[in-house]
Amino acid sequence: MSSIIDFKVGFTEITNLYLYIHWAMREKLYLIVDGVNINEITNQLFWIFILFCFGFYIFYELFYVFLKSSKIKYYKRKQFARSIWNIAFCSSSAVFLYYYHEYMISPQLVRNTSRLFPTMSDNTIFYVSQSCERFKMYSLFIITFYLHAAMLDLRENDYCEAGSKLLYTLTIFLLICYKFENYFVILNLNQGIFNIMTECLFLLALQTFNRNRLVHQVLLGFRIASWSHVFISLLPFKYLVPTLFAKNFKFTLNLFIWLWYGLSIWNSPVLQYFYHQIYHNSPTDCAGEGSAAKCILLKDSLEFRHFKTLRKSYLEIRLAREKMNAVAEPPQQKENYSAKTFQAIKCIMTLKRKLRRIREGRDSPQDVSSNNSMDE
Repeated sequence: MSSIIDFKVGFTEITNLYLYIHWAMREKLYLIVDGVNINEITNQLFWIFILFCFGFYIFYELFYVFLKSSKIKYYKRKQFARSIWNIAFCSSSAVFLYYYHEYMISPQLVRNTSRLFPTMSDNTIFYVSQSCERFKMYSLFIITFYLHAAMLDLRENDYCEAGSKLLYTLTIFLLICYKFENYFVILNLNQGIFNIMTECLFLLALQTFNRNRLVHQVLLGFRIASWSHVFISLLPFKYLVPTLFAKNFKFTLNLFIWLWYGLSIWNSPVLQYFYHQIYHNSPTDCAGEGSAAKCILLKDSLEFRHFKTLRKSYLEIRLAREKMNAVAEPPQQKENYSAKTFQAIKCIMTLKRKLRRIREGRDSPQDVSSNNSMDE
């Protein structure tokens, strides 16, 4: 009887703990998204995501027709089309964000700092948007782009890159919730320019032959320089540290932005180089086919992995067939090969003997005629 009572008491305590955690999470979510309609944003994200998927499918099918007539190999066509898609979107969004910041946000910042009592916080990146609907309208397209890119990375089994994009998506979603418009615009502008640089280097490495190792090393140098500028000199001092020591501390924003930064460090070109040296022991193990520079610049894909598997299987079958042919040769054929080899050696020795006699001038007509009769 006492055990039943103890069970009921324990079950009641667990239920109360669950209700308290649920209430705390609900209150915390309410504090995060205060003034933001989550159902409306979710509905808009869903339809924009469907629009992105449909637009990418049409773009890929149309561009694939052009790629079929080119000299690009079949396992590189999907990566080529996706890189062009990323460059097109990042370029258009970077141009839009630059002019939007120049003509919409900068006048507000100047007007606000010229007041006697400025209303913004200790840093201009924490400027709160005065037009939430306009801010939400264009920011959802950028969020949807990174969500769609994360989905494509998941299909390619690139879990680190997909996780990095998802964390970045959550970070900029929180910027929308906190209405930090200047923070959102500048961060996405810098990230878009970095993505354009990365995709351009990827396209150049994709179309460069393996024997051009110097070209790959130069491209890798640009890749490391651009990554170091963004993730070592720009992000920590312009965004991460000010967010960590801001007057109005945001725990959730700091959590996701630092997680995204840590995963970006994990995907850095330097760590990829060490990963290549440790795990890629043969040219068939990586996309670079033995080249560390090309392995870092390129991305692995399902098509390329399928191509590598087929090539490896073909080489193994060819080697096994050659071994079987060498073992299964009949003895009579081996004897014929030995007789032919012996006859060729005998002819060569006879010719050498004749040439030596001609040089020494010792040949007589009788010897020559006798030698000719022997040869016949």
